Amino acid sequence: MDAALEAVIAGNRLLHYLAVMLVFGSSVFLWKIAAPGLRVQLDRRLVVTLRVAALLALLTALAGLPLQAAEIVGSWQAAIDPALLQKLLRTAIGQAWLCRMLLALLLVFSMRRQPGHVRGVLVSSAILLASLALNGHAAMDQGLRGFLHSANHVVHLLCGGAWLGSLPSFLLCLRLLEHPVARNDAGATLRRFSSAGHVAVAGVLLSGVVNTMLVLGRWPTDWSSPYQLLLSLKILLTAAMVTLAVVNRYLHVPHMQNDARLAVAAIRRCTLIEIGLGMAVLALVSVFGMLEPA
Repeated sequence: MDAALEAVIAGNRLLHYLAVMLVFGSSVFLWKIAAPGLRVQLDRRLVVTLRVAALLALLTALAGLPLQAAEIVGSWQAAIDPALLQKLLRTAIGQAWLCRMLLALLLVFSMRRQPGHVRGVLVSSAILLASLALNGHAAMDQGLRGFLHSANHVVHLLCGGAWLGSLPSFLLCLRLLEHPVARNDAGATLRRFSSAGHVAVAGVLLSGVVNTMLVLGRWPTDWSSPYQLLLSLKILLTAAMVTLAVVNRYLHVPHMQNDARLAVAAIRRCTLIEIGLGMAVLALVSVFGMLEPA
């Protein structure tokens, strides 16, 4: 396949992952983690970003089928071949694409809401994120194994989206610690986030281990295989993210009682690095998702 075509396909997948996870993670933060007195204020600051992300999710979903056709044939021309696209629509790939398009449209529509009413956005973004399990290696298994593999992949996607997608909202909440009126609610929100973060991180790790065993049946130790090499890098980057999260929770947060300004600055730096690592993880997933496990 043409290298430029591979890059475009991977880039489209990356943007779709990022957009959907941002909407989902932010919605989780607003609905379940943010203190009641802070939800509307945070929502108003995030709404434009989330609307742009929802639109990006729709556009990247729309591009998914033409790019999938180009990937199958290995040619740019396949992306604009009406006969091939029509034929592809009658396959499981096409049906999954139609499902994702409907869900993406639902997500965009759900963004037309009153501030603070995020339940519809949460549900639609969760279903759209979970639908990504309809494609990829998990969808290749059949029967009970296929169901369990897909279910595990859904857990992995939702936990990962809740973790990575909520970090920008967490950073915004850190800034509100400087506002006298919002300080107490912001502090309560950060404590809730710390507790919920344990669940999301544990879910990512456990489902990731299960997924690796289901796909490979062993740890990815054969680095001559591009798939296993990239999977190993993903595991290392995820471990680095976990380390930063642990440092934030058990090193920097306790120091807020002694020197809040320095502690908050350290938490912000670690979180920004965590976001960068998370984006790198998704970039790797976007690439090795196109490779055959070996």
